[in-house]
Amino acid sequence: DTWVYLSTDGAVARDSGYATTGGVARDQDGNWIVGFNRFLGVCSPFEAEVWGILDGILILFNKGIDGSLL
Repeated sequence: DTWVYLSTDGAVARDSGYATTGGVARDQDGNWIVGFNRFLGVCSPFEAEVWGILDGILILFNKGIDGSLL
């Protein structure tokens, strides 16, 4: 079986509340597959983290990859 490892992170600026999220997907050998990021506007740290996970899963799904570890 081929596995893809998805690492994501979200961040929120304390002063403005503006958030961003992003991540990287690598194969089982550590080779880069795809990276992504997105500006979210104002949201909570929890929402920024969840958006990163959702974006990563959707990107992998659209690339035809259905076996991933978070």
